Order: sequence, then structure tokens, then C-alpha cells
Amino acid sequence: MNGERFSAALLLGFFLATPLTALAQGKVQITSPADGATLDAMNENRLAYDVDPGPRGDHVHVYVDNKEVGILRKLKGSHLLESLDAGKRSLCVKVVNKAHVPIGLEKCIQVTVK
Repeated sequence: MNGERFSAALLLGFFLATPLTALAQGKVQITSPADGATLDAMNENRLAYDVDPGPRGDHVHVYVDNKEVGILRKLKGSHLLESLDAGKRSLCVKVVNKAHVPIGLEKCIQVTVK
């Protein structure tokens, strides 16, 4: 009986001490460009990413200003961002399931293209 109480108290303590985001499974990182970066429209610009899709995800989609520009099966790599217009741009990597439906796991950054 005391062992059961100790185990329950230990488990409860873990959940109370752990942020909810740490309990969520999966992650999305955009490793390049940096959030807030300025990109040259004349250069070849690439979006580098690293994804753990968690148990509900399958692959990722890349978006520029909410427009899908790529479907990527590799969970780590880079994607060529073709023809970025000048101005402020939103770049996003979203984890999707096998039906291509976003599961809510994503990372977005803002860049300026000149």
C-alpha cells in the first residue's frame, strides 16, 4: 500500500513539475534562415529544417505566406525557396498525417526579402 502511494506521488510530482510542452510528442525546428533574417531575392535561399513528427505525423509541408510550396518526406534536410518576392514573408513547416492534414505541430518564422 505504501509503495502504491509512493509511486502515485512520484508520478504526480513528475507531471506537476514538467511543462506541458515537454509532454507533447514531436517537434519542428527551422534551423535556417533565422527568425527575422533578411534574405537576398537574387540568391538561392534554402529553408533548413529538423522534424520529429511524433506518433500522429507522417511528413511535412512547407508554406510561404500560407501557400503550400513543398511536400517533404525527409524529416531533416533543406528545401529550395524559389522566387521569393521582396517584402516580409512568413515561412512555415507543418507536420501532416498520411492524408496530408496538418496535426497542429508546426514552426513558422518571419523573414524580409530584399
